[in-house]
Amino acid sequence: MKLNWYKLAIMALALGVFTACSEDDEPNGEGPGTETGGGDDTTGGGDNTGGEPVVTLGAYVLNTGNWDGNDAGIQYLDFQTGELSEDLYAAANGEGLGDLGQDLCVYGSKIYVTVSNSSKVAIMDRNCRLLKSISVTASDGTPINPRYMTAYEGKVYFTAYDGTVSRIDTTSMSVDGKLNLIDAGAQTGYDHPEAITAANGKLYVNISGYGSGKWLSVVDVASFTKLKDIEIVLNPYTQCITAEDGYVYFVSNGNYAGKPSLTPEQYVYGTMQRLDPETDQVEQVCRATYIANAGDKMYILYSEYYLPEVARAYVRDLKTGVESEFIDMADLQSANGLAVDPASGDVYVFDAPYGAASDVHVYGADGTLKRTFEAGMSTSKMVFVTK
Repeated sequence: MKLNWYKLAIMALALGVFTACSEDDEPNGEGPGTETGGGDDTTGGGDNTGGEPVVTLGAYVLNTGNWDGNDAGIQYLDFQTGELSEDLYAAANGEGLGDLGQDLCVYGSKIYVTVSNSSKVAIMDRNCRLLKSISVTASDGTPINPRYMTAYEGKVYFTAYDGTVSRIDTTSMSVDGKLNLIDAGAQTGYDHPEAITAANGKLYVNISGYGSGKWLSVVDVASFTKLKDIEIVLNPYTQCITAEDGYVYFVSNGNYAGKPSLTPEQYVYGTMQRLDPETDQVEQVCRATYIANAGDKMYILYSEYYLPEVARAYVRDLKTGVESEFIDMADLQSANGLAVDPASGDVYVFDAPYGAASDVHVYGADGTLKRTFEAGMSTSKMVFVTK
């Protein structure tokens, strides 16, 4: 087994390679080939209200690319043909997306991508034709790394390394609000906002402190003001999602338990936590590194570089708490995340060895391997397109 967990951990700290834009926030829409205009993207969520079964048309695939490689890209997996496209952004615009594609969100007729090292948010139509590029800089013009996104009630929100959350109006495609999360005299480690989600009229933001943070910031959407900070397990960053059961789930990566400089009493393990958005009460649920939700099930990848014997991939029933093994982690070189097709229940696991193209393994809900295909460099997210 070739588990390159340390390299992955360092890369994740540098890149923050996972999802923040909840599928529940994404209105239904067609994939590449759909004509899109400007328009007000204030339609509702992606659930099917007509009683007909959900059908997946395809999925957008975000490849983060290499650090300083300027090779981020977007591909499209067509479910009718089974074919994965070349880089749609490069084909549509005659240039690359930029350096480190951080997060991708499909909302209404548009696609939004934060490109972290290029300090921009790219807004595209469904064919990846660029509509607008928003430069993300400080007041003095210094570039700032935009990070993760969520969409909610006609707006798209993104975090950035100047300690802020910004709000994009989806009609004008401009930033119409910016909130500083860092209070004067903030505690050590209160910086580097990362993954973000929305629930019950609030935004929830992981504050990683680049490994030393332990807070979840709560923002009121209506007034766009910070309400409070909630103390949680150390080092939350790449994942904060609103699941189908209405709860907010987020992962803290701890202090890399098993590191030689730590004693067992000092270990803080990677942990999935659950927040009730009605009360903002938080509980620790189970060990985790990456999570993906489908109905009452949470699919989980868990690893600690210094404790390879604990690595496992499993499924947790969110109602009963029952856990069952899913796949053998020994089959993966460097797990980089996962996603679940809302129609079939197939699970897509990203296997992204550092410096090499990613393999995406497709498993049935029972863990049976169905197929493997090669994607781009450091595949980090898939967003499914349904009707």
